[in-house]
Amino acid sequence: MKNLTKIAIIIILVIGILMITVKFKGTENKDININIAELSNKLKGEPIFEDKLDLIEKEVIIKNYDFNEELIKDAISYIGTGATAEEILVIELYDKSNLNEITSKIEENIEERKVNYQNYVPKEVDKLENCILKTQGNYIILCVSNDANKAEKIINDYLNN
Repeated sequence: MKNLTKIAIIIILVIGILMITVKFKGTENKDININIAELSNKLKGEPIFEDKLDLIEKEVIIKNYDFNEELIKDAISYIGTGATAEEILVIELYDKSNLNEITSKIEENIEERKVNYQNYVPKEVDKLENCILKTQGNYIILCVSNDANKAEKIINDYLNN
């Protein structure tokens, strides 16, 4: 009887481990499809910005960040007037193998902006230090706002739907 109980427990554990493994493998290779306009508008529509954000053309985004244009499939950005560091940037790459290159350019830009705002409007440095920078599949999402926690929740909710 003890042997049957042990065998039953082992079988249940093995089945549980297999189910968990299959679940994670399924989500790991799942193609992610983000509507970058929808996500950026969802963020822009929330009261997490103090500045008026204006849409920036893809060509201007590529120039401002010094991106290799051949890597960027699509990009949307909303930026403030310059009085704040506030920004939304959502990028779709042709290939996720280029995530590190593009993300590095964004991080360099954030660091430069921290230095610039330190003397100009020091309170904006906190927004840059707490900005949300996420990658998912072949997408990069940046949000610099007054409420990083709320921005992250909006992004996570969008990605999990």
